[in-house]
Amino acid sequence: MPGSSPLSRAIEVEVDRASWRLQPAAFRHPFPRALARQAGPFSVHLLLMLQRLGELTTPVLSPQSGVARLWPLLRYLHAVADTPGFRFRDKWRDTDPHQKAIASDDLGVGLGMAVLYKAFDYVACVDGRAFLHLLTQHGLVARQDGMPPKVGTMKMADYAAVDAAGKFHLIECKGTQHSSTALGTAMADGRAQKLSLVCSSRGAEQRLIGQRLVVGTQLTLENAVKPTRVLVQDPAPDREAPVVLAPRLPLAALVEPAIRLDIARALGAAGAERTAVAIAQSDRPFDAPALEGPQQRQRAQAAFAEDEDGLETFFDHDDGWVGERVTVPLLEPLALDGTVYRYARLVKAVSKELLAEIREAGAATTLFQQQYPRTAGRLGGGRTIVDGSRAVILRPGISLSEIALLQRRSE
Repeated sequence: MPGSSPLSRAIEVEVDRASWRLQPAAFRHPFPRALARQAGPFSVHLLLMLQRLGELTTPVLSPQSGVARLWPLLRYLHAVADTPGFRFRDKWRDTDPHQKAIASDDLGVGLGMAVLYKAFDYVACVDGRAFLHLLTQHGLVARQDGMPPKVGTMKMADYAAVDAAGKFHLIECKGTQHSSTALGTAMADGRAQKLSLVCSSRGAEQRLIGQRLVVGTQLTLENAVKPTRVLVQDPAPDREAPVVLAPRLPLAALVEPAIRLDIARALGAAGAERTAVAIAQSDRPFDAPALEGPQQRQRAQAAFAEDEDGLETFFDHDDGWVGERVTVPLLEPLALDGTVYRYARLVKAVSKELLAEIREAGAATTLFQQQYPRTAGRLGGGRTIVDGSRAVILRPGISLSEIALLQRRSE
């Protein structure tokens, strides 16, 4: 149910339990009880949802400033109606159809992933195509009929994620401002997209994969009778997948690209762009093997030596951080419970503990989890903090992301 914060909005979550029973045996997974617990009225904190949307929809190695990843705050905060349920303001009705389609895609990710993060407590979640690229570079693909297309029913799933239990998830997000029929059509396309990457056997599927999910969002205007709803399914596949994972693949190797890209995204968002490239190994040719541990670590160390001078150092949440902090004006004043906010403080940073481990010598291995074991061990320790007009995504020893609304720039 909605919380007491004026920035909380309710959506209706539906979980299509029957879809889990319709899977062919090779792709059948236990129905997740943690997801079932999210069904019904579900509270979304706008700042937290928009913050995560910015992280998930900005390329892992975007050359933009880290705080630029918080663009959804400026684009959508004033578009949401001041109603208990999540609805667009009525003036959105006359928005250009192209802009509506963009908003549907964006908030299909933001609201859908808010539900999945609450259910599965993901420790890493990255762009699916970037994940597949790195997976191939590590030699973990047995058969590949070319890279999946960037668009269409056979594209790679939107996101590759690692849950709190260490299992791998493939996630496709859909969104619409039209009818339930339109949402159903969009989610039907996700049947193929969530199966763009398959295991070599049923046993491998059960050992490696936690869930293959399609999540769809139907957005409504503020005068609508029905609330915005999010539907989660595990729809049965209807066509062959183009990429097959290598046989006898260890789970640690499968989740490796997601963890490496997730840490690279945190570094890049904090302004350490060269270090992010070195950690992600993104400048390697597509068909080149992954670098060996010591060589890769030396490249990361040299990159951070170049990045370090341009970053701010500060202390918060009982940890030392390196990154960026900036205060920006909102597009227009925002009144909440009698208080008028005119600015937002945006923070993106990585922990000094992560940087200390990057500076150390490392093992001769391609696995991030073995190169940087302390950082890998902290991945499951993240938490969110929602405090009135502030939302924080905190991963102690790894990364900090924060949005706080301010009345005055000097706060």
